[in-house]
Amino acid sequence: MHEMSLFEAILSTNIVNFLIVIYTLVLIYKKAHLGDLIAKMADDIRISVETSTENKEKALKKYEETKELVSDTQQLQDEIKHQARLSAENIKKKTEEKTTLQQKELLSHLEKIFKSQAQRFKNLTLEDVYGASVSLAKEEVLKRLDEKVHKKLINSSIDELDKIKGNLS
Repeated sequence: MHEMSLFEAILSTNIVNFLIVIYTLVLIYKKAHLGDLIAKMADDIRISVETSTENKEKALKKYEETKELVSDTQQLQDEIKHQARLSAENIKKKTEEKTTLQQKELLSHLEKIFKSQAQRFKNLTLEDVYGASVSLAKEEVLKRLDEKVHKKLINSSIDELDKIKGNLS
């Protein structure tokens, strides 16, 4: 039997290991459907390149349109300024109208509140005056009713009752 050198042994084991790795990679490639994945990635790249080309064409077209518009910039600026002035005047006019309307509504509302409060204070004042008048009248009546007047009223009431009793009998 022929003895292998160490180099030949390492070489043969490395070759076997390499074949095993290649076989494993082929199995993984087939099992994981890497072919489909790579084809899908290639399609995505192709679509991306086509989209980029279309976008480039659109951008060039927009650039040409913009280039034409830029030549008329001063005229467009003047038109924009004119439109801005008109818009500002319209906004100012509408704001003034709205403010005037709100001011009228506020004045009307305040007038209603003022009238309501004035009537309320008038009623409160009348109640206070009435209460004070009644109190003063009561005090005056009590002062004037001294004992002589009180006895006179009682006697006249008794006389009246006697007359009524005499008429009934």
